[in-house]
Amino acid sequence: MKNRTVTVEYTNNRLSPATVELLIRERSRGKTLRQVGQMFGRSHERIRQLLAKYGPPQVTLLPEQRVSANLGYPTWWLFRLRKEGVINPIRSGSRWLYSEEQVRQIPALIAEARKCEQCGQPRPPGSQRLCGECRQYRKIERNRARQRANPAGEG
Repeated sequence: MKNRTVTVEYTNNRLSPATVELLIRERSRGKTLRQVGQMFGRSHERIRQLLAKYGPPQVTLLPEQRVSANLGYPTWWLFRLRKEGVINPIRSGSRWLYSEEQVRQIPALIAEARKCEQCGQPRPPGSQRLCGECRQYRKIERNRARQRANPAGEG
């Protein structure tokens, strides 16, 4: 492996965007802070400081139990939403982890997924696809269609 040194460019006492991008790229490729520091001729501590200042924000992952406690939903309900495909957490071993952004979006995702297919109104929790009104309307229409197909005189 060749030891190549990259110059750190500063503009107005700040790192140039190209240098920041290179730092982030090398770090995301799996290089250690020490290896990146050797590339840039800086200490690993300085690279850590630069990445903390200019790098992408760190994502905090929350376990399912904490998410259910924060939102006030039972854990089994999050399990059901996961099975329905409403939410997509990250699987880490035997645990399900949610980012803070996902946790903020869960109530809106639930509201969107729990709409009646026909009219768009919120449907009751036990209902699969339709709200009570649309389900009743569909039942009436189905009965009318049966009556038209089989008039009372035929047996």
